[in-house]
Order: sequence, then C-alpha cells, then structure tokens
Amino acid sequence: MNMLHCLKSFLAVVDYKNFSAAARNLHISPSKISKQITWLEDKLKIKLLVRSTTSLILTEKGYYLYKQALILFEQLGKIKAIGNAEKLELIGSLRIYFTVTPMIPYLTSLSIQFMKTHPKLEINIDIGYQAIDVHLSEFDLAVSFDRINNQKLACTRLFSVQRKIFASPNYLNEHGIPETLQDLEHHCCLINTLYGLQNKWIFKKNVISVVGNFKSNSADLLKQAAINGMGLIWVPYFSVRTEVDTGLLVPVLPEETSPEINLYAIYPKHLTYEEKICQLLNYFQEQALADGIANKPNC
Repeated sequence: MNMLHCLKSFLAVVDYKNFSAAARNLHISPSKISKQITWLEDKLKIKLLVRSTTSLILTEKGYYLYKQALILFEQLGKIKAIGNAEKLELIGSLRIYFTVTPMIPYLTSLSIQFMKTHPKLEINIDIGYQAIDVHLSEFDLAVSFDRINNQKLACTRLFSVQRKIFASPNYLNEHGIPETLQDLEHHCCLINTLYGLQNKWIFKKNVISVVGNFKSNSADLLKQAAINGMGLIWVPYFSVRTEVDTGLLVPVLPEETSPEINLYAIYPKHLTYEEKICQLLNYFQEQALADGIANKPNC
C-alpha cells in the first residue's frame, strides 16, 4: 500500500471520528480505510486506534503520528508549490457565508489577516441566520456550527470549542468567587435564550440549574452585562478573549468545561482541493489553536 494514502486516511479518521464519515469524505469505502489503518499499524508496529462498536480512542502514539502527519502534508504542500510560483500567490475571489454566531468577529479578523498575506485575493463575506446549501448558492464556502448532510457537499470539522464561565472582577469582589458548580445556584447567571438552553448550563459531568434576572438572545448584550458586573456568563472563550486579555472579565472555575461544540467548513466537493479554500481553512485551524481558541483534535 501507499504510505501517503494510508496516512491521509488516518488523518481523516481522526478528524471525523469514525470510518464511515472519513470514507465518505475521501470517496473510498470504509473497508478500504480499515485495511489502510491496519496496514499502518502493522508497518509501524504500533497501535494507533482503540476501536469499539461505538467509539474510537486515539492512542498516545496515534496522536503523535497524527501531529507528525499533519506536518508532513503541510511540507509536501509547500514542496509542490515550489514548482509553480502561482500556487504561492493566491489570486482570484472567494465568497464566504458565515452563519450568525459570536465567532464572526474572530473569523473575520483571521480572514483579513489572511488577505494581507495574499493581497491579490478578493474575499467577500456575507452573514445570515440560516445554514445554506452551498451547492445551490453562489458561495464557495460556508462556516457554521450546524453540520449539513448533503452528498454533494464536503462538511469538515474546522475545530471545536467549549463554553466556560467568566465574570467581572467587580462582580466577584461583591458576590464572592464560586468554588464549585453547585455554588452557581446562588449566583446571578446571565441567560442566553438563543439556543434553547434557558436555565440549564451543561458541563461534562453535571447539568446545573441557574437563575438570573437578565436574559437575551444576543451574546454581545450578555457580555456587556457581565462586564458591568451583573452576573456570571457562560460562553466560549473566543467570544470574550479581548475582555479577558484586558482584565474586564476573568475565568471562573476554569477546570470546568462543557461538551465540545464543533465548527464546520462546508463547500462543494468539487472544491475540495481548491488551493484558496485549503489554505484559508488551514489558516483558521492553525491560528485558532495558537490563540487558545480551539481544542486539539481527538477521537
């Protein structure tokens, strides 16, 4: 078997967390991917994945191979580009659709920085509340927390984030610092009504009932309320990163995290190897990890 093909399949299995999804993305059968992973394990004489009927667990050596394979393919991409100067300079246009989330300012900032590296690239960004079928639209790429199942579209996980608790120093000085999740029941919690969670804050091991006298479907309004000392806020780090860096908000119970929320890139399958899209998505992933916005991939 071809080592590079097998490594590519291994990366897909890790990213998609199951063989079937990886196979669909690579346009091969799950049985072929399974054989490729087995071949890799035999060739390298290591166990990469612990498989059960319901889940995949990446071993320590599997995670190391994943990181090294990412570096390998990144370097191979650069080597391929050496022979064609045009590949080093992205030219043309890219139309992107963002569904409305607190992630928009961060992704927009990354898009602008990416354009500075590629000044001949034109990027048009539209935003909306509904996920769209990119295949039937004029957009090249959509970014959304909603996963879309469409055989004509590639839907890949960009990265995942987790909600955490934050508050202003003034609020904590006045009301005290919660020491356990159960203490949240005695604090004023700012409620986001957009996602239907209402008075439930969900953590990996607990679901906590919270109360508060300020509710909104706007993350920005809730953030302003938190900054002004009105209560605790439960949001992904990316939405309060600037406020944390400037000291307006501080983490509360930082060891307590919520289940992962996946952010997806959605694009027509025929654009899977489109250089502009590949480089932009790679840039999003690398920067989000470097900025502490995203979680490391795992199975």
